[in-house]
This record gives sequence, C-alpha cells and structure tokens, in this order.
Amino acid sequence: MPIKLALQSPLRYPGSKASLVKYIENLIEENSLQGCHLLEPYAGSAIVSLELLKKRIISKATIVEVDPLIYAFWKSVFFYTDELIEKLEALPVTIDTWNNFQKFRNTKMINQFPVVDMGLAGLFFNRTNFSGILKAGPIGGINQKSIYKIDCRFNKDRLANQIAEISLLKKDMSVIHGDALHFLKGQYDYTRKNQCFLYIDPPYYAKGKSLYRYWYNQTDHQKLAHFLMPCDIPWLASYDNHEEIRKIYNNARALEEMYFDYQVSNRRKEKELLISNLEIPPGMRSIYL
Repeated sequence: MPIKLALQSPLRYPGSKASLVKYIENLIEENSLQGCHLLEPYAGSAIVSLELLKKRIISKATIVEVDPLIYAFWKSVFFYTDELIEKLEALPVTIDTWNNFQKFRNTKMINQFPVVDMGLAGLFFNRTNFSGILKAGPIGGINQKSIYKIDCRFNKDRLANQIAEISLLKKDMSVIHGDALHFLKGQYDYTRKNQCFLYIDPPYYAKGKSLYRYWYNQTDHQKLAHFLMPCDIPWLASYDNHEEIRKIYNNARALEEMYFDYQVSNRRKEKELLISNLEIPPGMRSIYL
C-alpha cells in the first residue's frame, strides 16, 4: 500500500523533475511495469525515486550519485538519520559556516571526512547557494547585503521532518557512489534478468558545466547514447532541448518535448526533451506536453 508521507526532496535543483513524476508513473503503468526496480543513476534530488516509492508504483529504487557531497547526503539520510538531523539542528546557518565548510566542497574523496559531515555540507551548500548549485556563491553574497540572506531557504524544522520521513523508505532504497554509465554497464546483466526501469537525467548539454560540479562533455553524452539506444531495458531520459542531443538520439523510438522552468538565468520556461525506447501513448502526450 502507498505510504502516507508528504514527501518532497530536501535538495533544490535547477529544472527539478517533481512535475515529471506523474508522467513517469503513467508511463510505468501503461507498460505494465508496476512493482519494478527503478534505477536512477543521476540521483540529484532523487525526487522521482522518492515519490514513486512512496506511492508504491515501484517496489524498490537504486540511486547513484557521482558528487561526493550529494552521495554522502543521501547515504546519511537513509543510514545515519538521527545523527544527520541532530547535526542539522545544531548547525549555524551563517557565512562563517559557509566559509568553514569549504574543505568539504574542495574534496573529491568520499572517505576524506565522516560521511555525515560531508552529507550535512552537501545539504548546507544546496540550501544556501544560489539556485541550489553546489559550485555557486551564497544567497545574499559574501557580504550579505541583499534582502535575501543565506538562511532564507534553510528551514531546519521542515528539513528535519523531510529527512525523517524519507528515511522510512530505507528498506527499499539503495545508495551508490560512482559514475552513472559505469554503474549501468555493470548492472546490465542483472537488469535484463529482472523487471527494471531506468530513469536517466544526465547533466544538461548546454548549461551542465555552469550548473554542476561534475558535468558531461560531448564524448560523455555520446557514450551514454551509445549505451541507451540499443538497450532493451525500458528507459526514459530527460534532457535539455539542444539540437546536438536531438542528433545523438535521432533514432530513438520516442522523442518528445515538455516545458520546464529552469529558474537559473531567467524566469522563462524552457523546453526539455523526453527520450525513450518505449512508445508514449497519445493520451499522455496530450495531457503532459
């Protein structure tokens, strides 16, 4: 049965996929994939896995994240919940903390610091930096002269409640650190023998370098496409609407457009591509596109 949770991801991301959850839910149901194992190899906010698990559309989920701070956050949420919440509640949300936490932002190793400390830093930068971008500066600037201060998006009570609720999904959630494509290739035999669904949300093609600490170059995007295009495992990918991505996935079974509001450099809505090896029913196109 569905779990009665008011789930939202504690993490803020440009182009959040919260509005895509219902679309994926319907795609899974239309293809009789209910109860499948969802693999989300570009975890980020992990909102798709969280919401579909909550509603019991899927039976379990595996999220993969290459950024050590985001991986450590999700690891802490599910396996060190109480310690994470305790440290969150005691954390001063100030520029001094932002400066002191730079040591976490400068590491690429997942074992250089305790996992909860790194996870807390990942949450801190996500909630205090401009648009949730880990590599960006703090809301309000270093001198905090803006009317919006560094703590304006850091509601401790709400974040603690979200973390506590999300942790209830622990038994059906796996958290892995690593490169998404390496993970997918390593899981291919397992995935083919089990009912799985891949949700692929890679770094944006055009703005990836400015939005993420770990982004893809042209070759990386092509490698992902070369894996997905012949893949017989059900998959859906969401991408920024770029001509180069259209070329790479030109022969995909389904390639549709959907509007999202990135809310990074402007407030206008942008089109995003939905690419899949599944046929998208006409009714879904008219409802969601």
